[in-house]
Amino acid sequence: MQLLSQSEFKSLSQSASDYSTSIYLPTHVAGPETRQDPIRFKNLLGAAEETLLQAGMDKQAVQEMLAPGFDLIDRYDFWQHQSHGLAVFLTPASMRLYRLPLTFESLVVVGDRFHLKPLLPLYSSDRYYYILALSQNQVRLFQATRYRISEVDLEGVPTSLAEALKYDDPEEQLQYHTGGGDVQSPTYHGQGVGTTSDKEAIRRFLNKVSKGLHPYLNQESTPLVLASVEFLQPIYREVNDYPHVMSQGVMGNPEALEPEHLREAAWEQVSTELEQSYQPALEQYHNLKGLGKASDRLTELLPAACRGQVDVLFTTADAHCWGQFDVQSGELEQHDQPQTQDQDLLDLAAVQTWLQGGEVYLLNQAEMPTAAPAAAVYRYGIPAAV
Repeated sequence: MQLLSQSEFKSLSQSASDYSTSIYLPTHVAGPETRQDPIRFKNLLGAAEETLLQAGMDKQAVQEMLAPGFDLIDRYDFWQHQSHGLAVFLTPASMRLYRLPLTFESLVVVGDRFHLKPLLPLYSSDRYYYILALSQNQVRLFQATRYRISEVDLEGVPTSLAEALKYDDPEEQLQYHTGGGDVQSPTYHGQGVGTTSDKEAIRRFLNKVSKGLHPYLNQESTPLVLASVEFLQPIYREVNDYPHVMSQGVMGNPEALEPEHLREAAWEQVSTELEQSYQPALEQYHNLKGLGKASDRLTELLPAACRGQVDVLFTTADAHCWGQFDVQSGELEQHDQPQTQDQDLLDLAAVQTWLQGGEVYLLNQAEMPTAAPAAAVYRYGIPAAV
């Protein structure tokens, strides 16, 4: 799974093209449904092709642009290694895809920017957290939400103590092996078990793991839960330089746990921090709505979002408001059905809010503070003339 960090999200938001195509597909981790996923994806590519042609793109150019997507259809291994949602972003020059621990509605959007609102739960009330599953035989990093988990493909991170130390000083003659599957009792030929040298070897191993994770974590402010036998956790905390490691970890050998069990155990550590973090913001909305500092009118909150005025935005994942908005003039036009050159105005409001430091919460309709598809709390009141 390719990691979708906050910096990568920002990169996507800045990848403007006249024919930016966003495709979202709910996928399956296992079972017979995995055989239907490439068929559904093919249908979405067909819908994208039709939309691009209607937008005025040359047929050959459309076929060339979508070719990398069609090439995925017959890749059996690709479809056997999915998470719960697939997001694909295409332009005439590139394709980016992400297998994510999110469930999407099937959706195709073509416009002059990528449609990114379905990704925002990763950074809001149901945002993701990390699980670092550590043993001396195996290192795995997971990206998870409350209900989903996916393993991150790691490069440049040692996968075991033996791999981490194989190029170390040969005079130390450390030839690591495990005995009887007891990862708490490593044996080093040439050194006594439990000696200072043993502990130092483990420290060097974990230090290399921590440094190897820099490309994956250094742009993040996301909770990281350690999952390991008890004696590894304080050593890792000593060498770790990622500032968001949770104070409590999951104890036990993670090699014996399925990812879903790791997710359940780790959620107990992060739930207090992540679950229902939007409740104070809901109260703030209700307190400020009558004071000109909150609104559920799209004609008001969309320009405010583009000005960087929205502090908190509430909307739902499957709500869409199609139309066009001119940032310079403030002219807004809405349509019941998407027309050529239209964009999802809720997507624009959500992405602009997040990019300019606001919080975005994608809630269920029952959790929304209003019947409108979006509601906002402002950083300061809107003048009456606006």
